[in-house]
Amino acid sequence: MFNRLVDGRLREHGLTLSLIGPLLLLSWKGSMLQRDLVRHSAVKQPAMVALLDKLEAAGMITRLASAADRRAATVDLTDRGRDAAAIGRAALLEMNAKAVSGFAPKETALVVDLLARVIANLEGLHGT
Repeated sequence: MFNRLVDGRLREHGLTLSLIGPLLLLSWKGSMLQRDLVRHSAVKQPAMVALLDKLEAAGMITRLASAADRRAATVDLTDRGRDAAAIGRAALLEMNAKAVSGFAPKETALVVDLLARVIANLEGLHGT
C-alpha cells in the first residue's frame, strides 16, 4: 500500500518509485560507479542498467567512463536529477508521516525497529 501511494504521488511528476531509488542514493552519496549503485541497493545489475538508461534518457543522470577502468562508468546527477530526488524525498517523507499519524514517538520507534529486524531476517535468507 505504501509503495502504491508513493508511486501515485511520484507519477504526478513523471517519476516512479523504481526510478527514485538510484536518484536518492546518488543524492546522498554523490557520484559513484554503476557497480557501486548495484552494491548499495536491492536492484540487480540488469535492472539497474535499465533504470540508468531511463534516467539518462530523461536527462537526470550522466554516465562517464571511468579514467581508472574504462569498463566502469561513473554515474552523477544532473540538476534535473537533483530536482527529481528532492521530489522523491518529499513524497517518501510525506507518506512516512501519514503512515505513522497518531502514533506516539515510542510507537513509531518500535515500528521502525521491528521493520528493520524483519528486513535483516529476510536479507539473511537471501544472503545479502
